[in-house]
Amino acid sequence: MSKNLNEVIGEAVASIKGTEQKRRLFAEKLLALKNKNLHEFESKELIERNLIFPLEMRKLNCTVAGVDSGFLMKSLHAADMLILRTCAAIFTYAGSNLSNAQYYPNLYSFPIPELNTKALERDELSCSKSLKRLYEEVKMAKEVIERFSPHFMLIDGSIIPQYADKPRPDSCVIDNYKGIINEFQSLYKVSEKHSCELIACVKDSRGSRFRSIIQEEILTNERLIEAAMLDECFDSNLLDYLLKKGERSFAFSYTKSISEHPVLHDFSEEYAKKIFAFYMKPSALDRPLRVEFLHSNGADLTKHTDEIAGAVYALSSLHREFAYPSVLIEADLRARLRPEEVETVYNKIIDKLGRNSAFMALRRNSRPFK
Repeated sequence: MSKNLNEVIGEAVASIKGTEQKRRLFAEKLLALKNKNLHEFESKELIERNLIFPLEMRKLNCTVAGVDSGFLMKSLHAADMLILRTCAAIFTYAGSNLSNAQYYPNLYSFPIPELNTKALERDELSCSKSLKRLYEEVKMAKEVIERFSPHFMLIDGSIIPQYADKPRPDSCVIDNYKGIINEFQSLYKVSEKHSCELIACVKDSRGSRFRSIIQEEILTNERLIEAAMLDECFDSNLLDYLLKKGERSFAFSYTKSISEHPVLHDFSEEYAKKIFAFYMKPSALDRPLRVEFLHSNGADLTKHTDEIAGAVYALSSLHREFAYPSVLIEADLRARLRPEEVETVYNKIIDKLGRNSAFMALRRNSRPFK
C-alpha cells in the first residue's frame, strides 16, 4: 500500500531532525578544541592559532562600496536574450553612521539587453549567461574603485568564478571564460593599486573546505569523533552549531592544492595563493556567512582577518534574521529586475523586428488558449 502524504511528510521531518541532531552532537564534541592551540598539530593548513575567534565590531570612518547585478534570460525561437542590470552602492560612514550614499552608474538605470544568436548547447548557454554577469560585475567593481576610492569593495558571491561557470574545453564560449579569469585578476591588481580591501560575501555557501581541514588535519590526531561522520556536513551546517553570535572561524586558504583546483589553477600563482576565506556569525538567528578575501603571504593573517571581519560585522548586524552587509543589500535592491521592465525591453525589440520567426517567443510561452 502506498504511503499517504502525512506519512511521507512525517518521515521527511524525522529524517531532517535526526540529521540535525547528529550535526549538533558532532559540533559539541569539536568544541573541545576551542581552547586548544592548533599550531600543536604542525599542519600547514592550520595557519591561525585558534579554532574560533571573537569578533570586534569595527568603527567605520570610511567609504564602503558594494556591487551586484540582476539578470534574466529570455529564450526565443532562434536566439536568447539576456537582460542585465549591474549597480554599485557607495556608502560613506562617519563614526559608524551613514553620512552619504551614492549610486553608480545612477540611482536608477534601465536594464541592458544582449541578444545571442549562436546555437549554444544548454550547458554553454548557462555558462555564457553567468560569465556575462560576472564580467559586468567585475568591470563595475574596477570602475568604482578607480572613481570613488573606497576602503572596502564588497562583491556578492565568490571572489573567483565557480566550477559551474567553467565551460568544457571544446565549448565555443571557452574564450569568454578565459577573459573573465583575466578580468578577475585585473580587479585584484586595481584593488591593490588603490589600497582597497576586496571582500566577497557568499549568501548561501555549500563549501566543505573548513570541514575537510578539520577531518584531515585535526581528527586524524584528536579522536573526538570519527572523521567520516562529518562527510554529510557542509561548512555552514557544522559552523552553525560551532559559532555563536559575534564569532568567526579560523581563516584558511581557498584550496589545498592550486594545481588540482578546477578553476584556481587557471589563475596566476601570484593571486591563486593569496585567496583566503573564513566564516563568521553576525547574528544568532541567521546562518554563518562565508567571507573571502586577498591576503599577501608574509603578512599577519589573524590581524588582517580580524580587520575584515570587524568591518563585515559592522555592516551585517542591522537585521537579526538576515546577516548580510547593508551595502550589498542596497546594491541588490537597485539591481533587481522587475517583470514589467523585462517585458518592456522584450516588447520594444520585438516591435522593431516585426514578425521575424527567428525572434518569436517559444510556443510554451505563447499559448493562445487559456
